[in-house]
Amino acid sequence: MTDVLARAATADRRVDARLATAIADIFLPERDRLDERTRATVAALLEATVAAAEREIAGHAARLLATRGAGEAAQRLNANHSLALPRLAASGLLRDADLMAELIAQARIDLIDAALIANRAPGTRATLLTRLAESRDGVIRSRAVTYMVADSRRRMPNAARRADLPVALHRRLAWWIAAALREQLDAFADPAIDRALVEATQRSLSVHEEGDRIAMLAASLAAAIAPEVADLPPLMVDALVEGKLALFVALLAQAVGVDPAEARGLVLDVDSERLWLALRGVGLARADIARIGWLLCEADAWRDAETLADMLGPVGALESEAAAQVVAPLTLDADYRAAIRALARVQP
Repeated sequence: MTDVLARAATADRRVDARLATAIADIFLPERDRLDERTRATVAALLEATVAAAEREIAGHAARLLATRGAGEAAQRLNANHSLALPRLAASGLLRDADLMAELIAQARIDLIDAALIANRAPGTRATLLTRLAESRDGVIRSRAVTYMVADSRRRMPNAARRADLPVALHRRLAWWIAAALREQLDAFADPAIDRALVEATQRSLSVHEEGDRIAMLAASLAAAIAPEVADLPPLMVDALVEGKLALFVALLAQAVGVDPAEARGLVLDVDSERLWLALRGVGLARADIARIGWLLCEADAWRDAETLADMLGPVGALESEAAAQVVAPLTLDADYRAAIRALARVQP
């Protein structure tokens, strides 16, 4: 009888939770709702990323346990896969704002890149990276090749493509996975399990370098190119035409003098004129901004071509110095700006 009552109480809570979710969904503004393609891409990225990290940690921990006399625990780790994702999802840990913001941004970039390539005129050849890889400048040549290799890895099918997380987020996720695996082994009550999971997680973290991320490699390449203002528009347009949004972001960051993450935020911001102001601020003419804007509007389902057309006149009429002043706060320390926003949310 007690079990029946407990199940009934749980069912009541589930009904309430489902209703609350449905109500929130009904009143969610359409502009804030993820489209199905983005939602599916985020879900695939999350699943592949957690699964890959879990395989690394569980696999090495199992090997350690097998050599330390904990064969049953090792077999449990080897026999079960995808133990972590359901537990982390149910716990709410995966609702972490930083993690989800990164996954959504990477999913959008993947989709925009795919659309840019699909929209390319028939017969158009992708030559930008080839030209850079054949540059007379050895630094540009080396960094272009490194970027090309990393970019080809990133374009794996969604089932195999793991998110390119910053080190801090990768570290957070890896320890969550280790904790979820530990719960699955609680019945063994063996201190060796904790030691094995810690060692396996530290091993996984040791090979994850910030400089290996595609955004950092693109930034390194953009810094080596260091284009003059006159050379910037064709480079940016070529990067977009060839579906290399990460390189476009890096060129923008280099020109504006901001962190790549800030530049990515500008590119993915569809609710303001900040991207167009940034482009005007580094000296791009109205025609160049229009060309870049049109490419992005055609590739990004979140953008609206009519809004772009309305923006072009006022933004193009601005002096570049005036436009640069609008986005100048982005060059300030990110933590400082976050502190200002946090304080502004609290009334004195």
